[in-house]
Amino acid sequence: MHMRSTVLAAASALAALASPAHAAMEKIGDDGFVTRHTEVVAAEPMAVWAELIQPANWWNGAHSFSGDAENLTLEPRAGGCFCEMLPVSARRAQPGSVRHMEVVFVDPGAAMRLSGALGPLQSEAVDGVLTITMKQVDGGTRILFEYVVGGTMRFPVDQIGPAVDRVIGEQLSRLADKIGRSDSGSAPQAIELPPSVPAEAEAEEVAMEQAADEAAAAEAGFGADFLSDLDAEPAPPEELPPVNDGELGEFDTR
Repeated sequence: MHMRSTVLAAASALAALASPAHAAMEKIGDDGFVTRHTEVVAAEPMAVWAELIQPANWWNGAHSFSGDAENLTLEPRAGGCFCEMLPVSARRAQPGSVRHMEVVFVDPGAAMRLSGALGPLQSEAVDGVLTITMKQVDGGTRILFEYVVGGTMRFPVDQIGPAVDRVIGEQLSRLADKIGRSDSGSAPQAIELPPSVPAEAEAEEVAMEQAADEAAAAEAGFGADFLSDLDAEPAPPEELPPVNDGELGEFDTR
């Protein structure tokens, strides 16, 4: 699978790219992980939204099945598809298509949530939830990408997790480059969302007042503000196993 080999092989190269303003990757149990990245851009939330829903303008085509981001589309509505068209080519007599994720929550200019396993995770018995939020801050808008993955997979979490983390971080970095980063010099404001609460702005204060939710978040190791520890010295990138480009086996889903 083109996308699977691309994600794993490119992970080391991605580490050399400009990193987002804040980032964190945490392992959850034996078969899950969560990755979070934030950027502050010099634009209003609705301007960010207008660019966000056009992934062909900012997604890296290297992380697609067709190799061209122009084939990506995103329908910003509940039930909408983050999809990719596979055009006719020398090896493809008829057009194909890919459903990367399904949109499950839309609040234009504030939040979007999508469900689906990206890249090499698509061939595994896992699911992922990508939450994207936009919040007005000094100097512009803070964008958050949070991707939570869980299930059964044939990849070691401590290897696939960092690879997916870097790819998610790269896409947010490219979106921020497209919009234009804020030059205010101010750090992103604290995010008052434990990982499990809804993205709706009106739910934030209620969730923070619930002691049970706070205790659960603390026990999970994230805390109410998961950006509080992100200025610590980052761990060195882990070396990923080489991708086997040899002959396909009977159950190989590459």
